[in-house]
Amino acid sequence: MLMTTMTFDNTVFETLHRTEAWKYTNVSALSKIDFADGIGIDADEIQSFDLASNNPFVVFVNGVFNGEASRLVDGIEISSTNNNSLASRSDSMIPRGDSDSLTISGSHEKTIHVLQLITGSSPVACFGNVCIHAGEGEKVSIAETHVALGDQDHLFMPCTQVIAEKNSSVTLVRAIRGSKQAYHLGSLHVEQHESSIVQTHTITLGGKRTRNEVYAYLDGINCESNFDGMYMLGRDQFVDNHLRVEHNEPGGNSREFYKGVLDENAKSVFTGRIYVKQDAQQTDAKQTNQNILLSDDAEATARPQLEIYADDVKCTHGATTGEIDDEALLYLRSRAIPADSARTMLIFAFLNESLVELADDEFRAVLVDELLGNLPGGDFIQKLYV
Repeated sequence: MLMTTMTFDNTVFETLHRTEAWKYTNVSALSKIDFADGIGIDADEIQSFDLASNNPFVVFVNGVFNGEASRLVDGIEISSTNNNSLASRSDSMIPRGDSDSLTISGSHEKTIHVLQLITGSSPVACFGNVCIHAGEGEKVSIAETHVALGDQDHLFMPCTQVIAEKNSSVTLVRAIRGSKQAYHLGSLHVEQHESSIVQTHTITLGGKRTRNEVYAYLDGINCESNFDGMYMLGRDQFVDNHLRVEHNEPGGNSREFYKGVLDENAKSVFTGRIYVKQDAQQTDAKQTNQNILLSDDAEATARPQLEIYADDVKCTHGATTGEIDDEALLYLRSRAIPADSARTMLIFAFLNESLVELADDEFRAVLVDELLGNLPGGDFIQKLYV
């Protein structure tokens, strides 16, 4: 009944970078890769990603639902039918395709963990489809982990849709981890109704070429939206965070706050467009992008965009790019903290602002460990953090 990994026409990637929206993100190499079907994975390896054994757990391997490793509860359904109706509102050029689909509905006391793995001895391409529907007054928290295993040029194209009805609340954390050789082209589509609250966090640690798209539609009055992102990248890594937030009704509040650390020749792009419709008076929208460059070869590009047709609004944007504070580094060194650890402490303090907002302790602890594990002297900070 459930789908298997499907092939697709990858020639679409050949000229994407010639369009305005993709001009910084060249993924033409994907058009020359012969993608194969994925393979299975050992249960023990899946278990290593099971962060909270008492929480609901949904596992997909190469786009195929793994029922043996999953723990489902009421309100979690798996099907082979994709419903990308919300995604069709956007102008996203990321291909959409078949995979087993997850639908989450109803209120849930515990965070639902969704693990999507992509693996194989040859490059594998697959899709991932998740739909989250919070009904009136319902509350749900989801943590998505996207992991590419191995050193192949895998390609993962996940699509997550969030529909938040009146007075509902949705918290979503998406973490991109694993191989730094893989490609990750994902999109998040959010539709909000009256007095709903949506909080999302996108954390990028893995991937060679990553594009995180966010399309949000504040279709009800007094909506509150927070779209946060954090990334730490090193050699040959690139991330493109591309957001469009539409205020279509009055009284909406939105925040976009993305920050990252770039080392060696890593590159980041932040494009944030705030659109305010003519009738969306008393809109309060703000976007911020902050970067620390650890190398002369690292590069950060910020493209804030405001498109406003109402006159009673507060809309602002800001971007900063800098280096490690030498005075702060000297202060820590004067306290007998080793050089690597002092540098890592400042980096962690900068990035941890994004992590402390995560409500799920188990999920946050794993991300902190991975973050510090990739930094010189990180073991020193881990002891302090515990």
